[in-house]
Amino acid sequence: MVDITAQGILFDMDGTLVNTIACVERGWTDLANEHSIDAQALLNTVHGHPTYDVLRAWFPPHMHTRQYAQSFEHKLMHDTRGVFAVPGALRVLSMLKDSEWAIVTAATEDLALTRMQQIGLDAPKKLVADTSVKKGKPDPEGYEVGARLLGISPKDAVVFEDSVNGVVAGCAAGCTVVGVLTSTHEDKLREAGAKYVIKDFTQVQISHANGLVITLDI
Repeated sequence: MVDITAQGILFDMDGTLVNTIACVERGWTDLANEHSIDAQALLNTVHGHPTYDVLRAWFPPHMHTRQYAQSFEHKLMHDTRGVFAVPGALRVLSMLKDSEWAIVTAATEDLALTRMQQIGLDAPKKLVADTSVKKGKPDPEGYEVGARLLGISPKDAVVFEDSVNGVVAGCAAGCTVVGVLTSTHEDKLREAGAKYVIKDFTQVQISHANGLVITLDI
């Protein structure tokens, strides 16, 4: 068992709270095939990156627009096949006060709110989405903004993340980062800076004593 004392928790969404791996990979694979792009090579890079950044890196110039990124995410939004809450996530969130947690995601606000609804969760009171920041992960800005929303220093926040980019961002912000094994191998999460790694939130307990105590069953 490991106890972490903190003042707040910052959660990534896709792959951390909500398992959307099948949906996301299906959408990108279809788009890659339409443009004769190596789908597997593309999939190796998409997790943790904003849609707009992926489009700019891989696809023709006419697709390098916010409008195209939004239309692609709109398509993903309505594909619910294989979308489910990561085990234990809803239980952990139910243990937290609204003022103690926020979501920091590379997704649009519309997509984030839709995904929350799809797993039976009310809209989070504090959300950092793609347009909330100038630079997406692995830049630390999102987690710095998330900590400010909670009124705490990043060093007093714990981040839960499933992607290398997200782990790098959380560490660069000065947070304690816990990797979640949904989309990335444990070795890569640790190499990126994750201090701890869990399979899912069934290994997490929350208690309150001079702030938050996050107990990891590892």
